Amino acid sequence: MSKSFMDKRPIMALPNLAVKIGLKEAIILQQIHYWLNTSSHEMNGQKWVCNSYKEWKKQMPYWSENTIKRTIQSLESQGYLISANWNRMKTDKTKWYTINYEKVKVLKETGIQSEVQESSPIPQTEENAAHQEQLELFLEQIEAEQFPQG
Repeated sequence: MSKSFMDKRPIMALPNLAVKIGLKEAIILQQIHYWLNTSSHEMNGQKWVCNSYKEWKKQMPYWSENTIKRTIQSLESQGYLISANWNRMKTDKTKWYTINYEKVKVLKETGIQSEVQESSPIPQTEENAAHQEQLELFLEQIEAEQFPQG
């Protein structure tokens, strides 16, 4: 029996990250991180991914383009997402995105788990511990990719 409900690839959201930055923001940040890992577009020493709001909607059909736009703007204003225009034609206003991994790294250093425990009466269950472990693995993966040793 499959672990997922249907034979489709799920979109992940880390619960503790969602508490800190917002559920929609956590989902989109994870989705952009996924695409950055497969991106071959590198500018100024960083990988970038380019999608229009319409293209993001194809990946997240449960939200409107306006919701996606507001969520991306929220990530930009919180400082987790950086956008630029790397298009050859300056009339093409499609945004390019990269994650501010330095800012994400601060989440790990400031301890997301302690803030979650203080702000909500979530019991420390096996499931919550697994969610925390997922978050830590995600942040370690980000750190290893963006801040290689040696």
